Amino acid sequence: MACAVLGNFMTTRNLIALALVGLLAACGSDANKADAIAKSGPPVCTGDLSKASAQLQKAYPAFQRRIEAGPFYHALERRLGPPRSCARSLQAGALRLTYEFPRSGALVAQMDPRIEFSEQRVKLRGLEETEAKSLLQAAEANAFGATGCGLNWEQPTTEEPGTFGGSREVVYRGDACNCQVRVVYDDEKVIGLVLRSAC
Repeated sequence: MACAVLGNFMTTRNLIALALVGLLAACGSDANKADAIAKSGPPVCTGDLSKASAQLQKAYPAFQRRIEAGPFYHALERRLGPPRSCARSLQAGALRLTYEFPRSGALVAQMDPRIEFSEQRVKLRGLEETEAKSLLQAAEANAFGATGCGLNWEQPTTEEPGTFGGSREVVYRGDACNCQVRVVYDDEKVIGLVLRSAC
């Protein structure tokens, strides 16, 4: 009788222990998944580039590495978390990479070596104006070197209607490669940034 009670007690204790181990493993697996996502790096870019010119196909790997190592990508990742997706495509002969981040963040980068065109467009809410300019200055230095492309940060050259309904874009122009940066506003709030050049 004592053996039967002890056997039942051990079985119950073992079941509880197994249940606890399972629960801890399940909780730990969520943390492990988050760590794995953070350590896995950028998502694999999907999209067919088979119709791209040989020049674009050759330029694509270095272009992708440059964008993913750049200040815009890292600012989005730091604020919003890792990108959810990456799509590559051809747009009027230009190569386009589109990264979608959580909370409606996005980075769209284009390049066309035929006309030495390059553009990076960021969609990101919640930036202060000084932070936006600092990020654009880092992107300018990343694209053109420490001396940049001659942008006059003290005086924007124009203000134009934005591409989003009701938005406006404050434009700063430089003297190298037709470079320009844009700060996109919705009312007084910064909602996007643009760095563009064509040599």
